[in-house]
Amino acid sequence: MMSQIDQAALERAITITRAESPARASQIDAMLKDRHRENVGLFCVGCAQSRSLNLDPWQSPPMYATAADLKRPYGDPSGRRELAELLQRMRDAGLSRFEPDPLRALEWTERLRNSGSKQNAEKGAPLPRAF
Repeated sequence: MMSQIDQAALERAITITRAESPARASQIDAMLKDRHRENVGLFCVGCAQSRSLNLDPWQSPPMYATAADLKRPYGDPSGRRELAELLQRMRDAGLSRFEPDPLRALEWTERLRNSGSKQNAEKGAPLPRAF
């Protein structure tokens, strides 16, 4: 079963990906008619993370990173080590691996912690709708 934080991230990814263009919205709407919402959400996370991180077509979004990727060399064209390190930072911050815009979410979490709301940030307080 997926956590509430993961479910919320999937929903944000669906919303963000649908807003990309009318064609993308039609694609997502069609997918939602005959596929499980969670599967559509995972597709949207991949789209959103790839777009927000400006990944090259051969690079996988951090949602797919594994611990083994942390052993890969720096500078590899796949960027797997760097993406695994990003995922590790996300997890350390209490964020979902499915966060549609990881860098923005990390920035928001850091601002929340620095503003004296550390307790809420550590509890995985919901991100603003802009995410």
